[in-house]
Amino acid sequence: MKLISFVFSFRNEEKNLKNLIDRVYKAVKKTGSWDYEFIFVNDDSTDSSEKILLELQKDYKIKLINMSRRFGTNPCVLAGFENCSGDCIIYMDSDLQDPPELITKLIQEHEKGYDIVHTRRTKRLGESKTKLFFTNIAYSIINNLSDIDLQKDVGDFKLISRKALDKILEQKEYNPYIRGLSVWVGFNQTYVDYVREAREA
Repeated sequence: MKLISFVFSFRNEEKNLKNLIDRVYKAVKKTGSWDYEFIFVNDDSTDSSEKILLELQKDYKIKLINMSRRFGTNPCVLAGFENCSGDCIIYMDSDLQDPPELITKLIQEHEKGYDIVHTRRTKRLGESKTKLFFTNIAYSIINNLSDIDLQKDVGDFKLISRKALDKILEQKEYNPYIRGLSVWVGFNQTYVDYVREAREA
């Protein structure tokens, strides 16, 4: 049975963790052919997130990494990448805006031969028009200044194969722009569209 590593960078997500783990676990079990590990990287939370995860370790395969201070999302994700054992990884946010039920579709695309399966948001619920306006500007600036095609509304929720992940880690980035690196690294890539929900809690 192949292993898939789920990497979560989080800070103060005590209200979301139990539901997140339950939904991701159910999605993996639907595949029937993949085992899992959950890698949670704690970006210096001040709530009960760590306590909750330690309790949930009794029922789920959870690896908890506590950062020594607040580093921000990208260094935490990198720490998760460096400590995963999977044949592929899925990185996603912990706030349940990205639906875990989409995991089965990502795995299906990977089994077709794709090394990187991006998710592309067709709608972004719960986000203000101002935020979306500046997000669009940011994508335009990045695409004008870089030699990669960073598609609009493609976020960090994605599947990355082991060989693609190894190539990303070879770059030795301290604060990697994972969204860009996952495109730049090449290999067979595809996209899965979905509606992004408003933050649950």
